Amino acid sequence: MKISSKKENMERRKALKLMGMGSAALLVSGGTTLSAETKLSTFASKKEAKIVIVGGGTAGMTVAARLRRSAPNAKITLIAPNETHLYQSGQVYVAAGLYSEFDNKCSTSKLLPNNVKWLQDTVTGFDPDRNQVHTKKYNAIPYDYLVVALGCEYDYTAVEGLTVDDIGKHGITSVHLNNLEKGTSTGAIASRMWMKAIRRKAAKLEVNVLFVDPETAVKGEGASLSMLFLTNDMLKGNGLKRKGKDLHSKVKFTLTKADKVLFPSEKINTVLKRTLKNTDNISVSYEYVLKRIDKEKKVAIYSNGNKEVNVSYDYLHITPAMQAPQVVRDSTLSVKEGHHKGWLEVDEKTLCHPKYRNVFGLGDVVGLSSGKSGGAIREQAIVLQDNIASIMEGKEPPMRYTGYSVSPIKTRYGRILLAEYTPKDLAPMFPLDPTKARWIWWEIDLHLMRSAYFKLMMRGMM
Repeated sequence: MKISSKKENMERRKALKLMGMGSAALLVSGGTTLSAETKLSTFASKKEAKIVIVGGGTAGMTVAARLRRSAPNAKITLIAPNETHLYQSGQVYVAAGLYSEFDNKCSTSKLLPNNVKWLQDTVTGFDPDRNQVHTKKYNAIPYDYLVVALGCEYDYTAVEGLTVDDIGKHGITSVHLNNLEKGTSTGAIASRMWMKAIRRKAAKLEVNVLFVDPETAVKGEGASLSMLFLTNDMLKGNGLKRKGKDLHSKVKFTLTKADKVLFPSEKINTVLKRTLKNTDNISVSYEYVLKRIDKEKKVAIYSNGNKEVNVSYDYLHITPAMQAPQVVRDSTLSVKEGHHKGWLEVDEKTLCHPKYRNVFGLGDVVGLSSGKSGGAIREQAIVLQDNIASIMEGKEPPMRYTGYSVSPIKTRYGRILLAEYTPKDLAPMFPLDPTKARWIWWEIDLHLMRSAYFKLMMRGMM
């Protein structure tokens, strides 16, 4: 299959319009009725209060826009160092050759809600006993209510012999790599070059490609699988300016998972396993934990139970270990023991800290059993919009987050498996079988979602 022609794309977009699925209608139509347990309360408080939001990524910007409406008399301060905001979901499309790096960027100042004060600074410490946060420039900043939305950090050095500087060298890439403070996504660009290099080599020799997933929780669970499927599809000649020769039989892919599952949703996991079973050049090794690499010899050294296993590769894609920022891990706000150790501690339902009742969290920084995704952030922001305003009024928080998350897994060029789920079951917002990959999700994700993200989600409108 070749990438869709201009005529086919026009027909598909016409079909979208006929189905009434413009970006605004599509994305606003789902939402809270399925993924947040309560009637739509739209609680509002006109009380005055100091609300401090820490973090200027997807979570921080979304909740700032929503709180601006639900608490109109509050003084809202957003603390974040980044001048540029990245649409991180678009990094896979950069690697796929369908976006440029600049397509995913927008000025933070343009996205900042009206009447929200922006302190371009970095938080250095939390003092919830005194209702203060400390920053590099402004020292102690007081608050009545605090929202922590700092995201997570990538730890490439968790693998011995690997550093962030190795991405783009030695046959190693990582589509995840970005620098949110600087507004760069070098991993996406490196991954595009990496995919092309594999195809060039496959034209001459047989190639071994290794995909590595970590032990930790990750944001964007489908990114690694998307990269795997798209790279293999490009080898079949798809995703190119012109239909290319099918070289996929020359390349052997191995995906290593630290646990026993491909994907956190049981039903999506089953679909993906069946998909891979029908793929002749991809294998999966479970309970393989990458410990170190020898970059010169191109050998990955794993622990598999009590055994040490060496795996040779020509090219390697790594999803890094992920963790909460150091400032959160070191604070009294973090989980101290168990599976979520180090992540921000919040109640699974209300997103309120169990000890400090005026502290809330959302996004990739929180320690929850649900997935870490933009869709999860959208629902969490809706929950916090009502719960914080309600608490300001002296009432109990009315909204309950159900753990909804979504991952658009690119199964090939032109097809997406839209994995919408909670820890309990699938949670599709649309009347289509969620276990089938469809062209419509590809068209929406590729052509509508980025615009909807900047124009709607960042404005608190979806």
